[in-house]
Amino acid sequence: MNKKTKCMDHKGISYGSITEMCDAYDVSPTLYLKRIERGWTIQKSLEGKQPYFSRGGVDYYSQKEVCEAFSIHPNSFRLKLKKGYSIDDIVDRVSYRVEDHLGNGYANEAAMCAEYGVKVSTYRARIRKGLSKEEALTK
Repeated sequence: MNKKTKCMDHKGISYGSITEMCDAYDVSPTLYLKRIERGWTIQKSLEGKQPYFSRGGVDYYSQKEVCEAFSIHPNSFRLKLKKGYSIDDIVDRVSYRVEDHLGNGYANEAAMCAEYGVKVSTYRARIRKGLSKEEALTK
């Protein structure tokens, strides 16, 4: 694509060249063209970066921003991504929830074990021995 080619922005405004259009949006023509090559829309190419993640109308542009906004340790975040969790699951802390044999959800094993009056170490030892969740929690 030539920088002197006539073009139109996402609002329908015609420009004599890509350079002229980019000047109107304060974006360098080179950056605009690279963004287009990467598959960005004309609007995003002219108006700025694409968000890494969006939640509740708020855009986050990096893993660091997501981690800071949701109080998640960056190493934990990256590990969860590597294990195949989606960003939504990580942010919602779905991966951190534990369920008992009845389907009741708990924040962690300690909370679940406390509900049943079983030490976490006892629960884990029973699971290692091959007992079911129900047996490990109620025995």
